[in-house]
Amino acid sequence: MANNIDFSIIRERALRNIREDLLTEYTGQFDALEINDAFDAVLRAHKRSATVEDFIPVLVEAEMRDRLRDGELFPTAA
Repeated sequence: MANNIDFSIIRERALRNIREDLLTEYTGQFDALEINDAFDAVLRAHKRSATVEDFIPVLVEAEMRDRLRDGELFPTAA
C-alpha cells in the first residue's frame, strides 16, 4: 500500500498558521494589510525559486521575521 500523503495541504496549513502568528505578533507595529502584502510577496518569491517546496514555510517565516525585526517589510534591493 502506497503512502499517499498530500504534503501541499500540510504546507498550506503551515503557511496559514505562520501568517496568523505574524499578524498577531506584529499588528501593533505594522498595518495588517502591509504584513499580508509582504507575506504574499515573500511567498511568491520563494515559490518561484524553490527546488524543494517542503522548506517554503520555514524560509518564508525566517525572511518575514527578519523584515519585521528590521522594520522594513519591503526592503529596497542593494
